[in-house]
Amino acid sequence: MTKNKWTRARVAGLAGIAALSLAACGGGGDGGGGNFFPVAGNGNPNTPPVALQPLAGGSQYTGTASFGDTVSITLDQPAVGKLTLRFVDSRFGLAGSVSASYATQPDGSLLASNFAAVAGTGVPDALVAALPKLGMRFQLDGSLLSGSLAQVPNLKAADGSLLQGEIAASNQGVADVTRLAGVYNYIKLTTAYNAKGASQGAPASEFGQFNIKADGTVRACMGQAYADSCAGGRTGLLAAEADQKTYPGAMALTLDGQRIGRVMVNAQSGAATLLADEFATTAADGSFRTGTWVLQSATTALAATALDGEWLCSQPELDAATGALTGRTQRNFVSVDANLLQTDTIDTDVKLSANAGIGGAATTTANGLNGLVAGQWSDTQKAGRVLLPVGKQTAYYIGTGASTGGAAGTNISGVCRVLPVQPVIDTYAAAVVNSPMAIRVGDAHPTQPAIGYDQVYYKQARYRNVTIAKEWKKEFGDFCEAAGLSDVDNNTVNANSLLTNPATFTCTGNVNALDTSAMKSAVVGPRGVLYLTDGHHTLTSFWEAPNGGGADVKVPVLMKGNFMTQNNATFWRGMRTNKMVWLKLPDGRAITPAELPQQLGLSNGLQDDPYRALIYFTRDVGYKQPKDSTEFLEFYWSEWLQAAPQNFKISDYTLTDATSYLNAIKAASNLMVATPDATLIGSSGKTAFQMGKLAAFSTKDFNALNVPANDPSKPGKLAYALNYRASLPAK
Repeated sequence: MTKNKWTRARVAGLAGIAALSLAACGGGGDGGGGNFFPVAGNGNPNTPPVALQPLAGGSQYTGTASFGDTVSITLDQPAVGKLTLRFVDSRFGLAGSVSASYATQPDGSLLASNFAAVAGTGVPDALVAALPKLGMRFQLDGSLLSGSLAQVPNLKAADGSLLQGEIAASNQGVADVTRLAGVYNYIKLTTAYNAKGASQGAPASEFGQFNIKADGTVRACMGQAYADSCAGGRTGLLAAEADQKTYPGAMALTLDGQRIGRVMVNAQSGAATLLADEFATTAADGSFRTGTWVLQSATTALAATALDGEWLCSQPELDAATGALTGRTQRNFVSVDANLLQTDTIDTDVKLSANAGIGGAATTTANGLNGLVAGQWSDTQKAGRVLLPVGKQTAYYIGTGASTGGAAGTNISGVCRVLPVQPVIDTYAAAVVNSPMAIRVGDAHPTQPAIGYDQVYYKQARYRNVTIAKEWKKEFGDFCEAAGLSDVDNNTVNANSLLTNPATFTCTGNVNALDTSAMKSAVVGPRGVLYLTDGHHTLTSFWEAPNGGGADVKVPVLMKGNFMTQNNATFWRGMRTNKMVWLKLPDGRAITPAELPQQLGLSNGLQDDPYRALIYFTRDVGYKQPKDSTEFLEFYWSEWLQAAPQNFKISDYTLTDATSYLNAIKAASNLMVATPDATLIGSSGKTAFQMGKLAAFSTKDFNALNVPANDPSKPGKLAYALNYRASLPAK
């Protein structure tokens, strides 16, 4: 497994290997400007050929989206921190320009959000309606911009289907095709569409070698090393595109006399990367095939360790059961070392062979392809990945979604980038398994994507209820309980007491006999990063608390593991196996660890899960939290509640109305107490009895939920939550 041995020297070596690459993605002409099949050159043999007019640096990048379009991206336009994405030429009815804000993310990528149509550019109404869900994440590698674009509506199909693709764009071209002479490896993925723009069958993948001569003539050898006489070779031409104004610096690629695509060029430090839309001639019935190629110089052999390191890879998300494309992007942590590639959410390794390729149903590699890396699933020996490094920190790949199951039959393409080597954090290096350790709330990374906001709202309202002394002092009582002690001595709490200064209040209980079952839990991950595995609501409540709350609050937690020396993939595999991470969004859709928020708190990425909040309010009404309960207990109950035969739908209730909310709590609690003790709850692997199911509905605890917030004795949890939510500014 990788031990984070990626060095600057090896990155520099990889950059030298990436002498030239071609990223070809389906293109065409149903949408924006330009002709679908423009003639290469000017079409008149008696006049000079068209001169290339390449981009020469700057903020504009022109390139491709691999679902079949030519696009242009201009950074810091119309203002600093914004970008403009223009659909220049589309097979899917996309047109016009849209703008978005973009910002650097903790993983080093750039995330674009809040897309809006640019007035007067001809953006179709259906695209405008879809912009709130449009997603784009990218990175810069010299003058190459690469990334992914997701949840783009297929306007040609007009059936609700979504497109996803890798973006590759350049702001630096070349003025002469002779710069491109040489032999290259290539990887390729293509998809067929009918005349209505609906995909037909699974994508097809291919690898091989490709030769470009100084005069622009080309020859492709499929599934084998290049030779002038290779079996089944295809010949053609690379020449200047006629419309240099619309497609600056672009070239037309022809194979076997057929126009294949539009090629843009990326040149940096003597190397070149070509970015192209591939589009085979439209058939008489209007059907077409579009796809993605990546080519790179094959003059230098890769070292066996060339890809060693930590990567973050993006590819199309697949439905786990059917292998169908969802239109969303999936991001995975990938670790490479000792000729093995590991992924965080797939437990089967991929065995790597440098300078080789593999495809189709083959279980052996084709060798002699300098610069390619072939990957075989370790269980089936079939093709898992073919990777091609490009630039200083980028690698493209093709492969299958999994070794077995529905995704095994779906070919995909993707792009990876090297993760920057992070400094080792020693703060929690001394963590001992099953022993308490004080952690800073701001250091804890969540292991779930959402919390129930109403649970936190209840706490915040109670912490702010200064009309009843014992109520606002509950902030400190909760802290003492989380620390494994009994409660707070209310007589020691005053207006100067702060969570950040435990010396300003006194907890009751025995500090030499802490109740570790009441403590929250955490693990130390790769390179010392701290991950919270239980207590997201409690620690978020401390972050948001009025009396000394915030990121600097320190809370003792029970350390469940120290995995500082593991790589990313091994760590997340173990977390999944041991059920120490929850990888589902509130809508039930699965995510990967790369999509988890970076911090606790209500303003740092944790989403609101109303089902999780509902389950909290059923506590002591339909179930009782067991001592030493499993992590994510409430999420498992929520999972079970929504599944058949319960089929509970929270949308049937109005959660801003106390009566309706109470009806939801009652209905959910009744389902809990009615289920047999032996019922397995969600994917927990535990029975209803083990998960705390009560034998009977607790009317007393149910009635206590909505005691008015101004009640002088003890207001109800739900009343508190709804009052606090109502006091917040409207979003």
